[in-house]
Order: sequence, then C-alpha cells, then structure tokens
Amino acid sequence: MTNQSVPKRFAALRTRNTDGHVSSSIEHLGVEDLSPGEVLLRARYAGVNYKDCLAIHGEARIIKAFPRTAGIEVVGEVLDSAHQQAPRGTEVLVHGFETGIAFDGGFSEVVRVPAKHVQQVPAGLTPHQAAILGVPGFTAAMALEQFEQRGLAPDSGLVAVSGAGGAVGMLAIAILARAGWRVAALTRRMAQEPVLRELGAAEVIDSRVAMESQRPLEKARFAAAIDNVGGPVLSWLLRSMCDGGCVASVGNAAGNGYEASVLPFIMRRVQLFGVVANAPWPQRLRLWGRLAGELRPDFDKLMPHVHHLRLEELMDHARLQLQGATSGRALVTFEGAQ
Repeated sequence: MTNQSVPKRFAALRTRNTDGHVSSSIEHLGVEDLSPGEVLLRARYAGVNYKDCLAIHGEARIIKAFPRTAGIEVVGEVLDSAHQQAPRGTEVLVHGFETGIAFDGGFSEVVRVPAKHVQQVPAGLTPHQAAILGVPGFTAAMALEQFEQRGLAPDSGLVAVSGAGGAVGMLAIAILARAGWRVAALTRRMAQEPVLRELGAAEVIDSRVAMESQRPLEKARFAAAIDNVGGPVLSWLLRSMCDGGCVASVGNAAGNGYEASVLPFIMRRVQLFGVVANAPWPQRLRLWGRLAGELRPDFDKLMPHVHHLRLEELMDHARLQLQGATSGRALVTFEGAQ
C-alpha cells in the first residue's frame, strides 16, 4: 500500500503480554506492524466497550495473540484499498469478526482490516452517528429482532433494560422507544431517572430495591428484557417475566454466573438467549439498514451522553468504566473526525 496520504508512523494503543503480565501503552507504529488486510483506514472514531476495557487492562483473556491493538469497532475513511467495494475516500465501519481480538482493532490512528470485514456507513447515518450506535446499538437491534422472531411486539407488554445508564442501556432505551415499545429502565443510580425518561423510558426501577426480593417467582411484569449485567439482576429478571417472556443476555458487568430456579422456565415458559454483536452479512446489513431507518434513535437526545476521548485518555477512562463509574457512550475520537 503506497498511497502518499498514508502516514509513515501513527499512534496506537498497543497491548503486550510480557511473561504473563498484560500491559498497554501508546506506541508509534508503521503499517507493516499491523495485522494483515486489504483495506487501510484512517480512524475517525473507536467505540469503547466493556470488553475493550477488560482487554487493555489485562483483566480477562480476550486478546488471542500479542502484541495487539485492541478496540472491537472502528469507523473511518478508506486511505487505500485493494477492494473495489471500498474505494479510497469511502466512509466505513468495522465491528465483529474478532476485530481487536485476533486482528488489530480501532485504538489506532490507522487501522488495517480484511476487506471481508468492511461495511460502508449506511445511508441515513453520518460517520459520527454510526459510531454512536456502534456495537451497543447493533446489540440492541439484534435483541429486538430476536424478540420479534419469537412473536413479541410492542403491544406484548413492558420490556426491561438493565444497566440502563451504560452505552448499551441508553441506546437500547432509545431504539426500543423509537420502535414503539414501553421500556422499564433498571438502574442503581436513581439520580439518572430524568435522563432515562428523556431517552424514552416509561418507568425507572431502582435495581437495588428490586434485588431485595428473593421469591422463587416475582410478580409477572415484563414481556421481554435486555440484560447488560448478569448476576443477581439476571436472576431477578428471569423471575419477573410474564408467560412466554424473552430475556436477551448481552453483558456480564456483575459477573459471569447467576443463581436460577427452573420455575420461570417451566411455570412461565420463559426463554433466555444470548446476543453477541457479530452476525452474518445478510443480518448485519438488514439491522444496520433498520438502525438507519425505522429504528434510528433521536441523536439530539443521545448527544449529551456521548463522551469524546483522546487516545491518551483511554486507559484512565477504561479503568473507571470497569469500576462502574462512567455512564453513556464513550468514543475515542481521532484528529480530523467529523
């Protein structure tokens, strides 16, 4: 790749494993240091996800080989390409396909990716809007589609969203409300109630109070739920579903395990399924099309909760995010982003 607009050196947050100790720091790399690919991007935005925070601080075995540039998603402009469907100057997004895990990811001013991982930013979204949605918005859309495929609709009843103050939570509320669902936001920070209602929540539930009950079956309240937390919250949601209710497990901020009885599954026919923000191309294109169209949230309401970081601020932010001390959507924003 010899295009003159490609910088010879660029900054990246590089994660290394030295004798079992994982650490991350900003390094200056050349294109030859990156994992192979046919498309070279100038990064505009890289969303910061919980998985990324674990990876760069070495708190979970996520990265498959070192050194690695983490970041499971990126939106950028094509600098150089050997792929006719992604010509130079095209605005594209990349997520899934083990980006930032088996391939170098978004925490870099320049990113090289396989052509088969690249998607043009959908018509109807700016690069910034696509980055705001990113993996959290795509996750919410995947969960919603699963509800629909299982026969649920907005008139089926209330849908709960746990971890409501985080990126997935806020975007799920905005997207579900846009689709006509009544949303109950679960949060341990009730000071956020006005914000969550502004985003579209019909109810806001103090998750700490809800967790006080330990009955085998709670009052049947929800037709569906998107759980970002795991642990006791997931257990409570399962016990609180209506007959035929569906729970999408999308996160594990409170832990990988949960205690559960078989009663919700037997007595109320509750369905539990997992969602990971990767998908075959037909589904990927379909859902991004919906996010740019019928599910497009109100970005004016989301913007106050979008936080832009410099690359050198990422490590400190990630530590706070792991501690549950952040809210909203965080984007590493590179020079020249629009």
